[in-house]
Amino acid sequence: MSKHFTLRTYQRVMRCSSSYYLSDDFLGKGIVRDISAGGCRIQGDHQVKLGMKLTLRMDHPEDTIPLEIEQAVVRWVSGRDFGVRITKIHDAGTRRLARLVSRPFQADSHV
Repeated sequence: MSKHFTLRTYQRVMRCSSSYYLSDDFLGKGIVRDISAGGCRIQGDHQVKLGMKLTLRMDHPEDTIPLEIEQAVVRWVSGRDFGVRITKIHDAGTRRLARLVSRPFQADSHV
């Protein structure tokens, strides 16, 4: 039996911040546990499925406006934890995300 894996092309940064994730059918709330320019891991309150397309809104104490990711695809699910790959984000969001992952770790006190 062969095992397949994909190397990450982005550095992941451990972060804890609150987020909302929504599909056509529901709105879930979760905690972003780590994030990169290509995706993130979320611990959520609503079950998702592989391949599901979501819109994400993440709050961070350093910013007054939530970071919005127009589309992310669920790549893996383990209980309430799941990982998403970012597939659509505005240029301004890309720049904000790059700044966020380059900052030193600071836990969100609102989580």
